[in-house]
Amino acid sequence: MEWEKRAHAACVLRPTRQAWRQGGTALALAIGLLAPAPAAAASLSAAELQTIGRAIAFLQPPPTAGAVAVVYSPADPASRHDADAIAAALGSGLGVGGARLPARVVGPDALAGGGFVVALAAAGANGPALGAAVRAAHILCVTAELKAVQDGFCTMAITTDGRVQIVLNHAAAAESGVSFVAAFRMMIREM
Repeated sequence: MEWEKRAHAACVLRPTRQAWRQGGTALALAIGLLAPAPAAAASLSAAELQTIGRAIAFLQPPPTAGAVAVVYSPADPASRHDADAIAAALGSGLGVGGARLPARVVGPDALAGGGFVVALAAAGANGPALGAAVRAAHILCVTAELKAVQDGFCTMAITTDGRVQIVLNHAAAAESGVSFVAAFRMMIREM
């Protein structure tokens, strides 16, 4: 009887280590394919958003209420994804002085409705439509794209790669009716 149990046990197929490895690899691959993709990084970093909040506090007059428009190009799905990523990075809103301004993801046409203190340009949103909309709404436009500020589509560019750099297009600010306290203008580069 003992011999029969041993003989039966010898006939049972057991997976080899190689089979376990291959199965484990297939399982890991399946889990990786089913897992959600990580969110794309926003074109404005957390440090840049914090810097924007500090810069907005130097507006004349400083805002105490209103919303932050995160503007995207309706023709560009990647622009909408970037706007959503920026809004998610802002969480409960942009801290400006003692106020917290909530973010709303909008197209450039929505700026005419009012209620916005600043427009943050998502990737792909800079252009004539955004430039005209912020001038008509008389609000500050901020971007991470220096070229958009040079071209006059947006008022201010902020980057924090290595060091904080704030560039202001004086003509675009004047056209939008945006002004800053003198102390702030001494800390930035104007064009």
